[in-house]
Amino acid sequence: MAPTAMKAPTRNPTRAVPAMPGTDRGSRAWTAPVALAVVHLLLALAAFDPTPHTGGDNAAYVALARSILEHGRYVELWDPATPPHLLYPPGFPALLALAMLVGLKPWVGLKLLIVATSTAAIAFSYLWLERQWGRHTALAVGILLATSPAIVDMSHWVLSDVPFWMLTMAALWGFARLDSGARGAAAIAIAATVLAYFTRSAGLPLVIAAAAWLALERRWRVLVALAATFVPLAFVWWLRGRGVEGADYLDSFWLVNPYRPELGRIGIGDLASRMWANNGLYTLVYLPVVLVGKGGGIAGVLGAGATILALAGWISRIRKPGLPELFLPLYVGLLYIWPDVWAGERFLLPAVPLILGYAAHALVMAVRRLGVPRPHWAGAVSVVAIVLLALPAQLAGVRRGIACTTAYRLGATYPCLTPPWQDFFSVAEWTRVNLPEDAVLLTRKPRLFYGLSGRRGRIYPRSPETSELLREAREAGARYVVLDLLDAQSYRYLLPALAGRPGAFCLVHTLGPERATVLAVVPDAESVPDREGEATEVGLAMCPPDYRLPSR
Repeated sequence: MAPTAMKAPTRNPTRAVPAMPGTDRGSRAWTAPVALAVVHLLLALAAFDPTPHTGGDNAAYVALARSILEHGRYVELWDPATPPHLLYPPGFPALLALAMLVGLKPWVGLKLLIVATSTAAIAFSYLWLERQWGRHTALAVGILLATSPAIVDMSHWVLSDVPFWMLTMAALWGFARLDSGARGAAAIAIAATVLAYFTRSAGLPLVIAAAAWLALERRWRVLVALAATFVPLAFVWWLRGRGVEGADYLDSFWLVNPYRPELGRIGIGDLASRMWANNGLYTLVYLPVVLVGKGGGIAGVLGAGATILALAGWISRIRKPGLPELFLPLYVGLLYIWPDVWAGERFLLPAVPLILGYAAHALVMAVRRLGVPRPHWAGAVSVVAIVLLALPAQLAGVRRGIACTTAYRLGATYPCLTPPWQDFFSVAEWTRVNLPEDAVLLTRKPRLFYGLSGRRGRIYPRSPETSELLREAREAGARYVVLDLLDAQSYRYLLPALAGRPGAFCLVHTLGPERATVLAVVPDAESVPDREGEATEVGLAMCPPDYRLPSR
C-alpha cells in the first residue's frame, strides 16, 4: 500500500476566515469607512468657513508652529519676553509646522488640514466601532458622526481637539486589533496613544487606561513598549516646566472661575457643584449639540436618553472590562472636574463614539428582550430620526459656509464676524500698519492680536484697579492698551481701570463711540492722581503724533 502523503504540522496554526467586513481581510472591509469619510468630507467642505476662530487658542498654536519652524524653539512669540511655552504639548504645533513647511498657510490652508484629520477620525471611529460592536452598530453610529452638525463645524477650526479625537480612535482601533494578531497593531496603538497625549494633555486618561488594560490582559511586551515610548518623553516634557512659575496648568482647575480670579479657589462642596453642573451641560446641552446641532428642549431629552442608554451599555460590559470600559469614565471624569465655564462640545469629541456605541448596544439589548424581531431596525429608525432632527442645523451650516466662502473669494479677508469682532480684527490690522514693530500692547486676546497684527502683548490684568493696569504695562513694557468691548471682561475690569485715572492715558486710534479703541499710557502715568469721586465715563485727550508711525 502506498504511503499516504502527509503535510507537516505548522507552528501556531491559524484558521482560515472568510473575507468579511470587520476583519483585516478583503477590500470590502474599507468600503463603509471610506464612504462615511467621503460623506463627511463633502459636508465639511460645503460648510467650510475661512474666518479665523476667535477663541485665541488657534493663534497660539500657529505662533508655536512658527516658533518651531522659524526659530527652532518652543517659545511664546506673542509675549514680549518670549518665554518657553509650557501649557500646550508640542504635538499639534509640530503638525502645523510640518504643514506650513510643505506650503499650507494660515488660516485657510491649515483649516483644510483639520478637515483632513476630521475625515480620518470618522474612518477610524467606524473601524473601531465595527470591531467592538459589529457592522450594524458601526454603520449607525458612523452615520451620526459623519453628519453631525457640530463635528462638521469643528472640522475647520485650527484647534487640537479634532486631531486629538482622530488619534484617540486610532489608538483604540490599534489596541482592539491585538487579539487578531494584525501586523503593526501594537505599533499603531502605541504611537497613536503617545501622540494623543502630546496633542492634548487630556490624553492622559487614555495612557492610564491603556496601561491598566494591558496589565489586566497580561500583555507585558506591549505594556513595556508603551512605557518605554511614553515615559521618557513625558519626563522630558515635565522636566522642562519644573520650577517655572505658571507651568502648572492644574492651578486654573481649582479656581471658582478662571476668568474671575478674585472669586478664589473651590472647595469640596464647590467641586461637587461643578461636577453636577458639568453633568447637566454635557448631558442636556453639548451631547445634543453634537447629535442635532442644538441643546435643551427635545434635544435635551434626546441627550438624556442617549446618556442613560450609554450608562446601561457600559454597565453591561463592566464585569470583564476592556480598554473602552476603562477609558470612558476616566475621560468623562476629567471633563466633569473641568471648570464649567470652559465646557464645550469640542471636549466631548473623543467620548462621543463610545457613548453612542454603548447606547446602541443597550438599545438593541432592550429591543431583543421585548421580543421584537430584527432589533437592529430600532437602531436604524433612531438614526433616521436623529439625522432628520439635525437637518436644519446642517443646512444652516452649509448656507453660512457658502456665504462666508463667497465673501472671502470676493476679497473679504475676515468674513462673517460679528460687529465687535470685526472691530477687533480691524484694530489689529491698523496696528500692523501704524504702530512700531516693537510695540507692546495689553489686550483681551494677546495671542490672537499677535496673529493678526504681529505686535506682541499680554492680557490686561483682571482687576478694576488702575494701579494694577499700570503695573502690568510697566512690567510688560507695554505702551498701548486695546479697549475691545468683546465681552464682560472689558466692562468688569478695563473700563473701570481707565475711568479711575483717565489722565494716565491718551487716545491713539478709535473706530467710534463704544467701539474698539487703541489707547496709550502717558509718561509718568503711575504718578498721575486718581479721579476724585465716582467715575461714570472715560474722557481722554488725543495722543501726540509720535505714538504712531509717520503716515505713508
